[in-house]
Amino acid sequence: MRHLIWASAFLMVSACGNGGGTSIAASTPLVVAEGQPVISYGEVTSGTPKLSPATLPVPLEEVRTSAACRTPKARSGAKTAYVYTYGGGVSSPLHHIDRKDTPEAIAEREALIRERKASAKTAVQREALGMAIGNAVQNSRQIDVLVTETDAPIFLYLTSYDSVLWNIQRAPGVEIDGIVVNSYNAGAIANGVDAARTGFISFDNSPTRKCYIGGQGRAIPVEERIASAKRLNPDFDPRRYKAQWEQEYRDATRFFRQDVKKLSGKRPQWILNDARGSAFNAVLVGPAPAAPFEAQAVSRVQIPSHITPYWGGRKDAYKAFGLSPSS
Repeated sequence: MRHLIWASAFLMVSACGNGGGTSIAASTPLVVAEGQPVISYGEVTSGTPKLSPATLPVPLEEVRTSAACRTPKARSGAKTAYVYTYGGGVSSPLHHIDRKDTPEAIAEREALIRERKASAKTAVQREALGMAIGNAVQNSRQIDVLVTETDAPIFLYLTSYDSVLWNIQRAPGVEIDGIVVNSYNAGAIANGVDAARTGFISFDNSPTRKCYIGGQGRAIPVEERIASAKRLNPDFDPRRYKAQWEQEYRDATRFFRQDVKKLSGKRPQWILNDARGSAFNAVLVGPAPAAPFEAQAVSRVQIPSHITPYWGGRKDAYKAFGLSPSS
């Protein structure tokens, strides 16, 4: 318990938000595979209903997590999409602590905070305590995965650092073969598939921590990096960086040709990540549709079995986990 409270103080302060379920603007550019034209959210879908912190749309469904690293793999005939982002950009009302909680654990946490609060004499100590409390409660940020590919079933391998509520949205005729979420902080899935074709891997306080593999951005050719650097500084000398960039390109290429193939069962047809390495709101798996499809309301929310979830506002989540903001 003490490790949970104080280790979190060394993490970045998470985006607090109020769990208000911000909608995605129709003009928001989608993350697309390399070579696809830029397209906006509103050109693909009419937009998903706003998630309300006051109402849980469906009962939360637990998907078992274990120490074994076995997860579903793409079936024969399916196509694979690999998605990577640091986190999501849209607030959701789903909060959790990254392990199973009990009333005794909550009581212990409350007592520990009272003890630490009493001993926090300096501004630095008080700030560290505040960071620890804030980071102990994860807030899942929403990302919409818009799937329009209908030529084959689609297997989704979804990777992030932060906790993400992956909202799967299917165009008419789309079949989802399976979904795996691999994240540092535990993620969740809205509108997913049967638990037998669903997998969760996370690192933080998880039985699957040894299975976690960090995300990987696209493989950037050395020539592209040099050209980008020279646009910023025409006198840039690449000799100091060339060997390092060549090795990074080889590592990234090997990751997508070998590692992702092992993780998902197939080499991905879509590699979707933000080139800036930051958060994004929605991705497109498949071609641009002739007309926007009607989005589906959330009919299923799946969570890994090792977390204790809370649906609602941020302040209420603190209280539910014995982490009063007043501390």
